[in-house]
Amino acid sequence: MSNCTKKNVKGGGLLISLSLFRLVLVSNPMSVSFFVVDPLYTDGADLLLSPDAFPESKPDAKPLVVIWRLVATYDNRAPQGLYLPIDKTMVVDALSVLFPQLSTSSSTGPSLERIESCLARQETFMLLLATEITPHIYLPTGEASTPRVTIKIAKIVGCLTLITLQLLMKSRAHIEDLVVLDEYRGQGIGRGLMQRALNEAVEVRDCTMVDLTSRPDREQARALYESLGFTLRETGVFRFTKPTVG
Repeated sequence: MSNCTKKNVKGGGLLISLSLFRLVLVSNPMSVSFFVVDPLYTDGADLLLSPDAFPESKPDAKPLVVIWRLVATYDNRAPQGLYLPIDKTMVVDALSVLFPQLSTSSSTGPSLERIESCLARQETFMLLLATEITPHIYLPTGEASTPRVTIKIAKIVGCLTLITLQLLMKSRAHIEDLVVLDEYRGQGIGRGLMQRALNEAVEVRDCTMVDLTSRPDREQARALYESLGFTLRETGVFRFTKPTVG
């Protein structure tokens, strides 16, 4: 609601007296919903919602893992394309398990408020989630009906953050937070997350360089990066850390 006064001035115009303008704010913040969009398998193939794409699984079969992009929408608006709603608590809980595997200094993951704040910066921030999915095939009884497939996210098993910087002369990207649950490693999930991030950075966002950092003791991770074309730079990294008060 707003109240303002108006009065005529010379020339027949209107003068709005801003000093008398009163804006009444309604305490009703926009609701935020989480969705996962643009699903791809770890090898980059599209997720097809066809019964033929999901043959009967065997007891020793590997879990079906799909990589999605996590997005936030406002006022219950659905995103475009192929998507699934995902519970916020599921995301927060999964990251609270994954992030401590990145560093011994981290005992938990980001808060919900932090995740929402980052997702609001879609032009520079992207969070990829690797999830185990469970397909359900429904066989209708009617002759004219066809089988249909629904997908359920059973578990979040990995993640990766891509940051894009638009500089004056070029665009570059930085990869952070690549981690996969211990029991799911060795299945190409980390490689799939990296390839998805590289494609987004280079092909979609036109970045000429993609950087990341890796500790010397992470030999498997370093071997993965080198196999994807990353090279170790002979340069020093300077870091300023905010001093601790008290």
